[in-house]
Amino acid sequence: MQVREYNAKDGRIITVREAQADDASHLFEGFKNVVEEYMWLPTFAANSHVSDWKTWIERTKRTREILLVAHIDSEYVGHLSIQPEEWNASQHVAKLGIVVRKDCRSNGIGKSLMLSGEEAALAKDYTKIILSTFDDNEAAKRLYDSLGYRIVGIRKKHFNMPKGLIDEVLMEKELVE
Repeated sequence: MQVREYNAKDGRIITVREAQADDASHLFEGFKNVVEEYMWLPTFAANSHVSDWKTWIERTKRTREILLVAHIDSEYVGHLSIQPEEWNASQHVAKLGIVVRKDCRSNGIGKSLMLSGEEAALAKDYTKIILSTFDDNEAAKRLYDSLGYRIVGIRKKHFNMPKGLIDEVLMEKELVE
């Protein structure tokens, strides 16, 4: 299993690797905690269980799906998912999702996961990554922009969140010119 290391802004080492079955509870809790912030994901309940995450992790071993997990000092700090587009003609396109623990944000974890995700995507023959974020998620938009993602569309008032109607920003990056 390949482990990638990055320097966090606070000087500690961020390690990123493929998720393993024993990571399932951390991935579930990380997702659940971000959902419960009611700020960054367009869902109001984590309608999954740890067993669903174990199944997903196991599925990545025989499919093109990717689940990466990040740690600092052996402690879970976030994860990233990459899934193929559903259409036959767009199997070169990967959909990316990312979760970083609230108390660990702005420390380079998101960037580390994104860089590792791009490398893993290329290894699985993806040549383009797509993602979306809420228009008011300035930190995410800055991160994606700094990594070369470009805005390709905006869905106006797409999500009805507790904070009000939110635009969805659609972004993409070509991994291969």
